[in-house]
Amino acid sequence: MSDKLLISTSGGVLTLTINRPQVRNAIDPEIMIALRESLINAADDKQTQVVVITGAGGAFCSGADIQHILAEGMENIAERGYQILTAVYGPTLNAIRECPLPVIAAVDGYAAGIGCDMALRCDLRLVSENGIFAELFIRVGMIPDGGGTYLLPRLVGLGRAMEMMFTGEDVPAKQALEYGLANRVFPAETFEADVAAFAQNLASKAPLALRRGKRAMLAALEDSSYENALLREATLQREIFASQDGVEGFRAFLEKRRPQWKGQ
Repeated sequence: MSDKLLISTSGGVLTLTINRPQVRNAIDPEIMIALRESLINAADDKQTQVVVITGAGGAFCSGADIQHILAEGMENIAERGYQILTAVYGPTLNAIRECPLPVIAAVDGYAAGIGCDMALRCDLRLVSENGIFAELFIRVGMIPDGGGTYLLPRLVGLGRAMEMMFTGEDVPAKQALEYGLANRVFPAETFEADVAAFAQNLASKAPLALRRGKRAMLAALEDSSYENALLREATLQREIFASQDGVEGFRAFLEKRRPQWKGQ
């Protein structure tokens, strides 16, 4: 198992901690594979009743590790990006949905980009006063690619979802609670203890009811396909990766300058 993902258990609660605080827990394929394996294993562990996904060092997840994506240069980046989304990231996000256990996102600090969408895919979001959600894809000329186009309008309504996608602006904890992104907001100084208490309480509930209830509610909600939304996003993202603006977005990020969009 990767040392980029810390795993701990207590009282029926499995906690998965993304452990890259030096980059605000930006994720790479290694982390996503480790997350998926942990979620699959949790489903078969009769001692585990609840899963918590969180991040180390005051951030949940700042998004995908762009440095990793660009490590092989710009050549064939459209196809490489598409393969990462469909073969690695998508299956892990689906594993959160398919895990029969309640999955909680414990958001302290930034949940941005695909980190935001990963938090949205979880069943509940417990948020620190310092928590921030941001669909920041637009800042590098991209669209949400973690199921955000499917999840956001279902959680916050179409208008707010469009605003978050189009502007990429930060949504702080208080506003996230108002929008329906956050289930609970806890004080920063007691956040870890409050999350543990909430998760322990949930773990004390009837196991079969937790599992069947999650399955029934998601099945009732998802008349259209989340998997199709992931594939559609990846396909559209591939088109952007292959465009001049796609290259410009990445170059501007690396050069720490404002991108110059051309719409082509």
